[in-house]
Amino acid sequence: MSGRYLYRGFTRCINRLLAPGICLACGCALNDAGSLCASCSTQLQTVPNPCHHCAEPNPLESLVCPACLLNPPRWQKMIAPLQYRGLARDYLIQLKFAEATYLAKTLGLNRIDRYRQSLPRPEVLLPVPLHRSRLFERGYNQAYEIASVWSQALQIPIDRRALSRSRVTASQSGLSARQRAQNIHQAFTYTPQRSYRHVALIDDIVTTGSTVTEISKLLHRAGVEYVEVWAIARVYRR
Repeated sequence: MSGRYLYRGFTRCINRLLAPGICLACGCALNDAGSLCASCSTQLQTVPNPCHHCAEPNPLESLVCPACLLNPPRWQKMIAPLQYRGLARDYLIQLKFAEATYLAKTLGLNRIDRYRQSLPRPEVLLPVPLHRSRLFERGYNQAYEIASVWSQALQIPIDRRALSRSRVTASQSGLSARQRAQNIHQAFTYTPQRSYRHVALIDDIVTTGSTVTEISKLLHRAGVEYVEVWAIARVYRR
């Protein structure tokens, strides 16, 4: 076993042992493990009046915003309650790049009622996959870490093998919406062991939606009828 993997294992043990009992933002005493106090939780700002389809702010008092009425997305529903800014952004960056996997629980349970109230429930949670080379380099998939929290809290199974990333893609950071779509085109395969009709696609952040669009098209071609996108946060133009 390499030194890198020993270090990762040690870091994860420390994460699990030291995070419980204190607010992760201000350090005050808590009963809940790896959580935030009521005051610090308010720093995780929610998307105002989110559209049922795209999770961006809806200027209308209706489920679907004008943009989605004119041009519906490939998926059928999106839940991404937090704004990708401030404390939520800081924590998602740590979760994704700094091996702070305990933050999946902190963020995943913070607005759990938003996902619990989505009825009927999806049959399965499908984490957006990493390519095996990137998974080997990082050591974990943040989408799977989040899916594990929701699976336990909501009693919905995870299928981590149904979706795979068939080729290495460049990082989406810094790319335009068109470049993101081109970068991710035909980058995934879907080979489930059983047929699903209603799934929730799990990711940490939705930016332009290019990744979940590509996967949703793939899922629909394979016979999935209803695709929900569940993420922690949404990027949008304010």
